[in-house]
Amino acid sequence: MSEKIRRQGLTWRHVAVVITMMLTLLTAVAIVFTAAGLCYRPVADHFGVQISDVSLYITFIYIGSMVGPIPAGILFDKFNPKIVFTVAALLVVLPYLGFAFYPSIHYFWVAGFFIGLGLCTLEYTMTAGILSRWFHTNYGTVVGLSFAMTGVGGIIWNLVGQTVLGPDLSGWATLYLIFGAAMAIGTIPCILLFIKRTPEECGTLPYGMPIDENGNALSLASEEEKSNEVVEEPGYTAKEALRLPFFWTMLIGAGLLNVTVTLSQLFATYVQFLGHDGWAGVAIVALLALSGTLESFASAGQMVGKVLVGYIESRTLLGAQIMGLIGGVVGLAIMWWAPKLMGEAGIWPMFFGGAAYGLMYACSTAMLPFLVREVFGGRDYDRIYSWQVVVFNGFGAMGATAWAVLAQSCGWDVFFAVSILVVVVTFITIAYTGIAGYKARAKTWYKSDKQLASEAVEAA
Repeated sequence: MSEKIRRQGLTWRHVAVVITMMLTLLTAVAIVFTAAGLCYRPVADHFGVQISDVSLYITFIYIGSMVGPIPAGILFDKFNPKIVFTVAALLVVLPYLGFAFYPSIHYFWVAGFFIGLGLCTLEYTMTAGILSRWFHTNYGTVVGLSFAMTGVGGIIWNLVGQTVLGPDLSGWATLYLIFGAAMAIGTIPCILLFIKRTPEECGTLPYGMPIDENGNALSLASEEEKSNEVVEEPGYTAKEALRLPFFWTMLIGAGLLNVTVTLSQLFATYVQFLGHDGWAGVAIVALLALSGTLESFASAGQMVGKVLVGYIESRTLLGAQIMGLIGGVVGLAIMWWAPKLMGEAGIWPMFFGGAAYGLMYACSTAMLPFLVREVFGGRDYDRIYSWQVVVFNGFGAMGATAWAVLAQSCGWDVFFAVSILVVVVTFITIAYTGIAGYKARAKTWYKSDKQLASEAVEAA
């Protein structure tokens, strides 16, 4: 009988690295993206500009996030990661603190670009570059655990934010200082204390790494590797993918999905509108101190949604897409009509509509990578997925400002009507990608476990 393989166990060093990632996503990423809309209205009033002028800084954050990953990866490879990631954290924290003091809205836009540069380094380069080296097994688990913190942060920071803002929204400058301090505390100390490029630098090995009786790493080469045979993963090459119509619908669907995600940044502004102005001039005063609650419910929905999407899509991808479509349409419709028809009695239905919307929100991170892997295979997965990420962020950059322009120029009725239409078009596009992709792969590269087993029996 073969002996059970001994593996590197979990040490406090491994745990500390995961905690660093969780705190970074809980503070820096969650605050910047999920709590952005809290201050749109008071900042616009302060500078005498439109809300879309304020939300434009989110567009610059997306632009910075598109530009930053390649140089961040180069810097990570060449320099001490403590320095690289500390500088990245400062690029987020210092411009964000400046929101409380900038003399004009133009400074917000410049600050947004630098925040994007730092944020993409922390969110992607640090998370992938460090965790992949520290965890030989359970890598997906710790990544999922870390990114779940964005949902947790969305709940926490929106509730904190509405308390600091107050009913008259006068606490916006103080809120920026509190959020900036929270990001500094949640990132810089842990990066300086716990980040190492590899566990070997700390005298340990990646978690789950096979070891011998002396604690040294073992190499478990496969039979193919031992015979020097290179085994290519099944799937399309990048050049082949470019010629497939469902490749382009995949890109468009991914971009549109991020557009539907960015509309959530206007939820706090919408609640502030209901509390101060209201439908037909009938303000729902009870909402004055609850400007961040709707976004908190949406964050809770996406936190639960990530688990549900992962569970459902592993059994039926179309089922996960249908869940996202229903959640998005129903959630937005409830947020739109509950306060309109029911007044103050529609507050709680509206909040739970936000939670339903969160199920769609979750698809942007939990479904898109799975869709690419399922339809295009693993042969050129990294390259094909990178194209999707570029389009995803590019559409997000446009959506962040476009929704604000739509709301202020056409009103909230048009805002919600168009958003529901975009959700429907998005999931029709994504569903076509999955259905057409599944049919095409069955004729080209894909073989089920039953087919592989049958071929193995025939070969024997």
